[in-house]
Amino acid sequence: MDGVPSEYNSQTIIDEAESKLQSEGVQAAQIVYQSALLDWTDDVTMGDGGTIQTDRVKEEIAKLWLAYADLNKRNNLVSSV
Repeated sequence: MDGVPSEYNSQTIIDEAESKLQSEGVQAAQIVYQSALLDWTDDVTMGDGGTIQTDRVKEEIAKLWLAYADLNKRNNLVSSV
């Protein structure tokens, strides 16, 4: 991930959520996504002294939202209307 610190790697969160889905269920997986989305959004909006590349982190946040939506769709928690 060029320019994205490891703590903002969406694939890491996606992998963790999939693992939680298998071991603990959909609610545990949702919490993984929700926690990362809240934390990362706070980091971008509140800023941390300019040490993160906000555009790159925003891209990772978008990837998380899409993966979170996919998790919910795969588990019939949203309609695909």
